[in-house]
Amino acid sequence: MIDYRKIFKEYDKGVIGPDKAFISSVVLPVVEIEGRDSIIFQLRSKNLKHQPGEVSLPGGRVDNGETPREAAIREFCEELESNSSNLDIITELDSYITPTKGIIHCYLGICKNVDLDIKNDEVEELFTVPIDFFKKNEPDIYYNTIKITPSSDFPFDEMNISREYFWGSLKNQVIFYKYGKYIIWGITAQIVRNFVNKLSSMV
Repeated sequence: MIDYRKIFKEYDKGVIGPDKAFISSVVLPVVEIEGRDSIIFQLRSKNLKHQPGEVSLPGGRVDNGETPREAAIREFCEELESNSSNLDIITELDSYITPTKGIIHCYLGICKNVDLDIKNDEVEELFTVPIDFFKKNEPDIYYNTIKITPSSDFPFDEMNISREYFWGSLKNQVIFYKYGKYIIWGITAQIVRNFVNKLSSMV
């Protein structure tokens, strides 16, 4: 018999999913401002190919050979032009499974000495929102329906199933927070709300 224990001893765990599934990491960065714990957000540059002009958390794709935690720290440092010594990763938070793209690993980080006035090719601006805002304000909630549409050459006959076969559908909740001139929505808002709800249940 194959020595499975030996073969899988250093196994690099991945994710089974659609082709080109996106595996990424983000940091939920918390900083104290005037005695209030606040989350740092970034407004993405309008020149970016993906999600230009949207509000997001620092993060990005997990590169080959690095862990999700390493990716989160690297992306934080690149986007906020900071040093890893200014970020203290407290814990890994709940991961987010996107309905269409992949998995996002989330980390809670405490920040210090972050220049909130930075601007670069990825970041149009940084801004902060007190955590209390999310505790006191419920988001607007909408729903999208995600359906599977088989390709025109799908082998229904070979599989002996009807072309009316029900593949299922998914109700995807999309939430929006309005904070001044900013709209915090989608995946970013879901990650923040989950964190705030967990925090509220623990303190």
